[in-house]
Amino acid sequence: MSHLVTIPKSDISKAEIADIAAALTLRILEGEVNPVAAHVRLKAVIKAVEQVLKATEDIVRDEAEKHGKTFSAFGAEIQVKEGALTPDYSQDQQWRYLQSSIKDREELLKMAFRKAGKATFYDEATGEAVPVCPAKGTKPSIAVTFKTS
Repeated sequence: MSHLVTIPKSDISKAEIADIAAALTLRILEGEVNPVAAHVRLKAVIKAVEQVLKATEDIVRDEAEKHGKTFSAFGAEIQVKEGALTPDYSQDQQWRYLQSSIKDREELLKMAFRKAGKATFYDEATGEAVPVCPAKGTKPSIAVTFKTS
């Protein structure tokens, strides 16, 4: 198989990114590229890119800060954003209690769901019958796991 995609070495725009995606998708749909091979290779590229981005994030941020908060380079606008301060909810006793209560309730609902049609499930703490919630589906997905060597 030839290269899946070729990324231009110069500046790249949103339209060019869309064109790359459309061209590869067309090659797959027309049978020129095996869809399973493409999927596995693209997943590998994603994993590799995620590792590189994580490993270079600090050095890129340092370099970007030399240019100011916002600047243009390589066909993109780059903006250094500050991290936000948010409350640490885990320090609040009531919040921790509510989180624990939600997890406990979810477990009761799961048990009632598993026993649906076989037996009524009761909350031991209150003696109340736990209702059986209707099922909701999730979208099927494809898991790609790479061998260690």
